[in-house]
Amino acid sequence: MRKLLVIDDNLDFLGFLASGLEKYFEVYTATGVKEALRLLEQQKVEAICSDFHMQDGTGLELLGDIRQKGITVPFLLMSGDDDCLLEQKAKLCGGVFCSKVDYDLIVKIKALINTET
Repeated sequence: MRKLLVIDDNLDFLGFLASGLEKYFEVYTATGVKEALRLLEQQKVEAICSDFHMQDGTGLELLGDIRQKGITVPFLLMSGDDDCLLEQKAKLCGGVFCSKVDYDLIVKIKALINTET
């Protein structure tokens, strides 16, 4: 089963999303940038889905950090805001953007690592 890291400091949303993805992936979770970086030192994943605004940093900062470390897995940046500028920034950093309220968020996450939708 493919491994997916989901990062969000909103524990309710993190739990909801992780439980919705567990039938498709082996899901790892983190509640912030620092925890995600520690997890990535120990575990190889095939895709990352990260919230944008978190208490200890942003998903864009995390994306930059992992790219500097040579981690090139697909990266989905999520936000409750449907922000065109954020979408452009994610793309420039090698990621993909999706609104958390997008009706097909799960489908987009599945497509991120080329599984059947």
